[in-house]
Amino acid sequence: MNRKIVLTLISCILMGCSNEQTTYPYPVIDIINSIGNYQKVYCSDYFDSIELIPLETNDSCLLEIVPLPKILLKDSFIFMKTGINGVYAFDLSGNFRNQIGRRGQGVGEYNMSIPFINKKRPVIYLEDSHQILEYDYKGNFIRSFKMPMIEEEKTFTQYAHVSDNLFIAQMDYDGKSKYKYGLINDQGEVIKYFPGHIFFNRQGRFTGLYDSSLPPFYIDQVLYVKDYVNDTIYSIIDSHIQPAYVFDFGKYSYPKEYLETFDLFMTLPGYCFIPGLFGITGTPDFLFYEIIISELFSRPKSKPGYNPFTNGLLPTDMSVFGLYDIKKQTNILLDTDSYHQKGMVNDLNGGLPFIPRYYAGNGLIADVWNAEDMLEMLTEEYFASQTIKDQQAHQKLKEILKNLKEDDNPVVVIAKVK
Repeated sequence: MNRKIVLTLISCILMGCSNEQTTYPYPVIDIINSIGNYQKVYCSDYFDSIELIPLETNDSCLLEIVPLPKILLKDSFIFMKTGINGVYAFDLSGNFRNQIGRRGQGVGEYNMSIPFINKKRPVIYLEDSHQILEYDYKGNFIRSFKMPMIEEEKTFTQYAHVSDNLFIAQMDYDGKSKYKYGLINDQGEVIKYFPGHIFFNRQGRFTGLYDSSLPPFYIDQVLYVKDYVNDTIYSIIDSHIQPAYVFDFGKYSYPKEYLETFDLFMTLPGYCFIPGLFGITGTPDFLFYEIIISELFSRPKSKPGYNPFTNGLLPTDMSVFGLYDIKKQTNILLDTDSYHQKGMVNDLNGGLPFIPRYYAGNGLIADVWNAEDMLEMLTEEYFASQTIKDQQAHQKLKEILKNLKEDDNPVVVIAKVK
């Protein structure tokens, strides 16, 4: 398809362009007809097995309890980041191996750390405030390079490794930016710019959370990116960016005018939104995502959770998890059989509902459970209300619960896709 035609089509699917359903030239994730039609999705229908890996807890690797832990799996390593302290490496038995770098102002040290991996080589990168640092899996510092400065001292964020010495990253949009993504080499030079596809006249210079992008995600060797306020998921192939999937919100899409005056922390009545707090995770057959549902629609019920913006408890049913079947091109918004937590109903070992957070390739997809949540929710009464199909895995779960303490490090959950 002619590239100009593709870009024209993209511009027509931006938020608020239409209150009617649109025909798209690529797969559609049908949100408009899924809202309110929540369905239970069972782990046994999608996974062969679920394995639990309690992470070692000691003074050298204490992980903070946060609602959105960052997990990466590569080779025989589990990399975890749950707060400001840094990134920690564990083996597949949960044993602590080492910390990746350390906080500080010196060479090879960082103030903040957003980890991402190289799909080809055994190195891990940390995105700091103005630099990218590279380490081996033992935590040894290898090198660093500066982030490029662009457009009135703006920087790129949300880095991901593309190939060889190339990375892709995004830039927040403030109503004046010409570009959204950039292809950057390991010398900190921008090799290629990719334009944004949402243009609006922001009042003042304010930029907010949703002027950014979701964390990039891999499905095997293909990298995908998505803006918060754009309905389209893009793939990065041969250093080119192209549309791959589109979320169809129809009349529930945010109106473009709203972006000019307000940051999208909360829903606008009557509209729905991709929040990106959980992000998007994909396998070759499925996409898993999260959306915020307008307060005007019915929602699945779940236990109130901690909200960092209000420093208090709020119902976590503001958002809903979705599952898109790539081959069948069908979409489901998930319900659960529990008030406690949302996700895929765990009928394999009877544990907490499963939320796919990271796809490691080879059919392995990971979730993270907090020890405190497990001890609070996984009671004999809870188990008695569940259908449990893998009794051996269930007994392993109960053994883990016997030795688990509330302040222990999280338990990594790895499911094998059918």
